[in-house]
Amino acid sequence: MVKQAVWCLLGCTFSLSASSEAEIEAIVEIEQPEISFYGQRSIGGVIAEPAQSHSFHRRVIAPQITEEKDDDEINEVHNIQVDLEHHREPIKPLSRNEKLLAKKAQYYFERNRRDQTGLWDSVQGYPHTTMWDVASGIAATLALEALGLKTSEQTHSELEKTLATLNSMPLYKNWLPNREYSTKTGLPSGRLGQSESNGNGWSALDIGRLLIWLKILCQQHPELEPEILKLIGHWKLDKAVNKGTLYGAKLYKGKEYYRQEGRHGYLQYAATGFEMFDYSVPLPDLNKYLTSVSINGFPLEVDTRNVPFMTSDPYILGSLEFGQKGEWNQLKTIYNLHKLKSEQKDKLYSFAEDAMNKNPWFAYNNLFYYGKPWTSVSPSGKIIENPQILSHKVAFGFSVLFSDDYSEMLGQAVLDNSLNSRSVPTGQYENGGSNTAFNINTNSLILVSLWYKSYGSQPILKTSPTDL
Repeated sequence: MVKQAVWCLLGCTFSLSASSEAEIEAIVEIEQPEISFYGQRSIGGVIAEPAQSHSFHRRVIAPQITEEKDDDEINEVHNIQVDLEHHREPIKPLSRNEKLLAKKAQYYFERNRRDQTGLWDSVQGYPHTTMWDVASGIAATLALEALGLKTSEQTHSELEKTLATLNSMPLYKNWLPNREYSTKTGLPSGRLGQSESNGNGWSALDIGRLLIWLKILCQQHPELEPEILKLIGHWKLDKAVNKGTLYGAKLYKGKEYYRQEGRHGYLQYAATGFEMFDYSVPLPDLNKYLTSVSINGFPLEVDTRNVPFMTSDPYILGSLEFGQKGEWNQLKTIYNLHKLKSEQKDKLYSFAEDAMNKNPWFAYNNLFYYGKPWTSVSPSGKIIENPQILSHKVAFGFSVLFSDDYSEMLGQAVLDNSLNSRSVPTGQYENGGSNTAFNINTNSLILVSLWYKSYGSQPILKTSPTDL
């Protein structure tokens, strides 16, 4: 029986060998000269025409240093390394197979980092990035250092280059980072990249995630804090905060649309990043937008506003990065929903937003979407046939945040499914096929999860921000 095949993993130990390595209304389809893997995080794809209620259609969501150094510089770097390692000794060393998985994730960043900019390709073979993806690159680099796979000197040098590029990037209207940049040049991507506006707008959610990891970078490498504060001072973050919530901008057909951005989960997660740098985002009374739905007997708070993408991502990310203090974090309920779904269907489930290796190239695999649970849609809201049901990044996040038979099964599945790949693939489709859209967010979250686990299952940021 299929059920026996799936649940026979209960109690199994890791076994890899050492040698193995929308807005739904009025959608306009626009042809682009190149494939965009990241839905509305991208330079193209689907753009929502304005409707009466405006909201954005997206997530509504190491090379060694070879320069000559004088003795003072060498001592300075040495002191940085000693100081950092003093308080970052792993509590639980990685197992043999966890090291193998970390090495696979590391390969993605070695292959897809651009030395000239310090940026990482968002998807293998796609030389563009968003601020969300830059955050994932910083997270992975710090995780590799914490896991002993990079020296503090390497990490300092690589992220110093990243910060220099962020400081030099042309900003949309000289205010905030554009929605997407070329990893080769650090210039805005797309047809509007060379225009007076320097791109087509900004995403407050993407910026919020980056702010979280810039704060963590201050913690891990305090010598880089002056450059980070210089960057924050250069950006006009107040433009992304309006009426106590987050707003993004989208330039389309010569008109700029300034709209509230973020739905339940994504909104609170991104707002936390702004709060970390003292930009107050109190949020309006969200209760008038939320309703409780029952999925197999489990109550889940969902957003009733339009384009209510709801995936596991912000709950997993928030829990690993700064903890679960906020009442908005429904992680335990979401985990139990997946656990029951997997048992009922005799397949492992972990729903998330993810890149795809087939049309439509990106999917929001929603826990609940417009009245229906377990619904996978494209960025334009179209139902996806043969959706991805197992996201490796979320599955592995669950595996370190929980400790039971099901979490062990999820961790084992990620290891097994990565056996024949150089880096960690994205996930598994309903029909059992592999989603091989190798991407930055999957491999980053694998590394951050291992960092979290090896350091005593404590949030990465040592001091949690104020509850939102």
